[in-house]
Amino acid sequence: MLASLWLPVIACSAGAGGGEGNTTGNGAGGQSSSGAGSSSSTSSDDFGDDFGLTTSGSGSTSPADAGNQTTCDDAGNCTCINIASIGHEGVWGPCSSDSTTALQNWLNTQSTAQVDNYNTEKPTLTPEFLAKYDVILLQWMVTKGVQNDDGAPWQFTADEVNALKDWVNNGGGLIALSGYQCNGQGCTVHDVTATNQLLSFTDIQFNANGVLDPAQNGCPNCNCWGGPVPVGGPLPGSVGTWNQDTPIGKDIQSVGAYVARSIKSTTAIVDCTDGTNNFAVHEEVGKGRVVAYGDEWVTYSGQWLGTASCLNPQMFTDPNSPCYQRSAAQVFQIPQFWYNAVKYAASSVECFTIEDPAIIK
Repeated sequence: MLASLWLPVIACSAGAGGGEGNTTGNGAGGQSSSGAGSSSSTSSDDFGDDFGLTTSGSGSTSPADAGNQTTCDDAGNCTCINIASIGHEGVWGPCSSDSTTALQNWLNTQSTAQVDNYNTEKPTLTPEFLAKYDVILLQWMVTKGVQNDDGAPWQFTADEVNALKDWVNNGGGLIALSGYQCNGQGCTVHDVTATNQLLSFTDIQFNANGVLDPAQNGCPNCNCWGGPVPVGGPLPGSVGTWNQDTPIGKDIQSVGAYVARSIKSTTAIVDCTDGTNNFAVHEEVGKGRVVAYGDEWVTYSGQWLGTASCLNPQMFTDPNSPCYQRSAAQVFQIPQFWYNAVKYAASSVECFTIEDPAIIK
């Protein structure tokens, strides 16, 4: 099925690769002026030049952005946006054994974001916890989170849901994914339960179905990118269209999805649909913003890099191959999807930026 990822350390200095991340559920908090973390020294002129941030020399920080500032420690690790990833990461992907480290490394080495990972134990959503973050990514919120065994869905109290509601209404951003496990045929779908509970105050809910199954829909050459159905774009077997007039769909032609959940909504703006099933939507809730996408394959490294142990790289360079120049990295706009989603969700954080030549800003 699908998966996801995230890490707790963000480095603004070049070449600082992300590590394995905090898997203990003890998020560090971050450094935004609205968060609980602390900031040390200020950003340098060189950093501001590299990331498009305005600085006024030694001893100054970049201008406040709706309460947020870019802050850097003595080692040059900088942040202006704090993200909490809540829930297990995906465990499938190409070859059914992929990781999500590419997304993690992309954020940690190329952006002004910091991610705390709560993927083994459910955090308690209190106002104090939520105040540390600008964006929350909702992933696979279950007790086990392994292949073919979700375990029980996490349960949140009414107080936690109300705290999240207040946080979003006051400017927080939510990004929700789904589709981490079985396709709903002959098995119980658990990956929508906690997510729908936390989205109950929005106009967005995930259906407990399994659309975009290449085994049922048929998908010529899907093996070129590891199996998922192309969502949008001109590729063989592609389904749906990305709306170029929305902040989430803009500049995206196609991404992959494998047994995704469709999304139920009435007033949310649709970013991607096939006319029957909505695959991506977004909406404003008070001062905050919510994004939902029905699949987790946008988190797998094989979709970012176009490489996996079961894929022969020669098929992408052989002009006689149906996979010629059709690796996932060549046909999907995964970085663009994440840039759009984070930028939109972090509505009050103009200082968020990421360096990637593939992204249209």
